[in-house]
Amino acid sequence: MKFSKYEKDLKTMKICLAIQSLRSCNLEEAAAIGHALGFNAMDLDGVMDTTLKREGIIKVDQSEVKRVKDFGLIFPNIHWTFSTGNLFPAINDPDPAIRADNREQIKGLVEFCNLAEIHSILALPGMLLPGQSVIESQKLSAEVLNEFVEIAQKADITFMVEPHVKSSFESPGSALWLAEQVKGMGIVLDYSHFICQGYTQSEVDILIPYTKHVHLRQAKNGLLQTKLEDGTINFSLVLDNLRIAGFDGYLSVEYVHQDFIGATNVDVLTETVKMRDFLKDNVWDE
Repeated sequence: MKFSKYEKDLKTMKICLAIQSLRSCNLEEAAAIGHALGFNAMDLDGVMDTTLKREGIIKVDQSEVKRVKDFGLIFPNIHWTFSTGNLFPAINDPDPAIRADNREQIKGLVEFCNLAEIHSILALPGMLLPGQSVIESQKLSAEVLNEFVEIAQKADITFMVEPHVKSSFESPGSALWLAEQVKGMGIVLDYSHFICQGYTQSEVDILIPYTKHVHLRQAKNGLLQTKLEDGTINFSLVLDNLRIAGFDGYLSVEYVHQDFIGATNVDVLTETVKMRDFLKDNVWDE
């Protein structure tokens, strides 16, 4: 899948590996694997304690800051949830006490990112919870995210959300609405979360103008991830459309082994290498 017409322009995009692909590894092991595969940048994960200690992040532990800075990698982004439970508590929980705790976590996380030179934060946009209507759920997400974006901007950190399947924003249209409601917020665009639901690639493209970060893995209707050759996402077209929009952020390779919509179905290392090689042909300036 050689991409020649815009190859020179695509050099403005940057490549990284998502540490979520290496969740069984500790931070040192993940960094070594990333180096071995030729990546000089890696997205971090603050969800599990396997790579970074959540408590150390929230309390801005200098030893955790030092661990990050000592690796010599670029860290474009850190994925954050408000417990190791991943989806819950949600950003839009109706309980004010839970939202207040979430806010304090974000304050600590922003300070940590500033010191550790992590450029951006990824959070999940919210879940539909018992007792909430869809509209109430979405409006509360927008309200909270406006607060979080303001906190992050004070430290020159970009705050982003990843619209995902089973969230309050699992359709391209609802994700677009959220992006329009929260000024300064970026979208982490992962086509797989929409394609697996049956949306077409062109329907997802409406989010590109708000996209600050991209996750790459192959998918098809009914499957969140597949082998590169088995899915329906046209990655050459994805890169073309990103270039036209002036995207100059990171393309993050993110295959996972996770019990979520059958995402244990591929060899993560093999698919990571295949996607890396595709990007080397089309983006990487070696």
